[in-house]
Amino acid sequence: MDSLSGFTVFVQVAETRSFVAAGRALGISASAVGKRVARLEEKLGVRLFHRSTRSIAMTAEGTLFLERSRRILAEIEATELELSRTAGAPRGRLRVSLPLVSSLVLPVLADFMAEYPEIELDLDFTDRLVDVIEEGFDVVVRTGQLSDSRLSARRLGAFRLLVVGSPAYLERHGVPRRPADLADHACLHYRFSNTGKLEPWPLRRLPGEPEPHPWSATTSRHGCASLCVAEG
Repeated sequence: MDSLSGFTVFVQVAETRSFVAAGRALGISASAVGKRVARLEEKLGVRLFHRSTRSIAMTAEGTLFLERSRRILAEIEATELELSRTAGAPRGRLRVSLPLVSSLVLPVLADFMAEYPEIELDLDFTDRLVDVIEEGFDVVVRTGQLSDSRLSARRLGAFRLLVVGSPAYLERHGVPRRPADLADHACLHYRFSNTGKLEPWPLRRLPGEPEPHPWSATTSRHGCASLCVAEG
């Protein structure tokens, strides 16, 4: 910041050819202007101005440095303007990882894009365990507990799991009345892509039900056809 202040003072002196006029424009004393220019010259190891009791003239090094300083200050000003506009209206690229089952998210994407037209959405649909930081994601939507303490999380909502079957299947094979009946049905389990394990159905064991649970993904009981679905 001290260097940037030196650039500003230098440019003002170069444009006004006066320490007094530069100090007046910057709201500081002429002696303070002279000290900052002297510190800048000492840091650069060159003389920027030829000084006399009546006038100030730029050296060849000063002329070269003036061009670069103006460019630097203009870039900083443009960056500040861009950031101030961003604060008023969100813009830029937003990289989001969403689960494959995204029926809750897809309906609102059109509304989001209409409300924030300056945001470029980069959507990645996957159920794998992503590395938010290493893979450069801004937002990740997942279920379960947060395991990475480097991240901040916000609860979006809750959901329930249901055991369902198509009417045609239930007509052919009958309707299971209790969890143990599932051992005689073709069951669909989800396979976690990062571990290869099957996700068990979290059903409560009724009094008198045998162990292990026949509906558990870890069970391999005769007559239970488990159709394993992995991430494609």
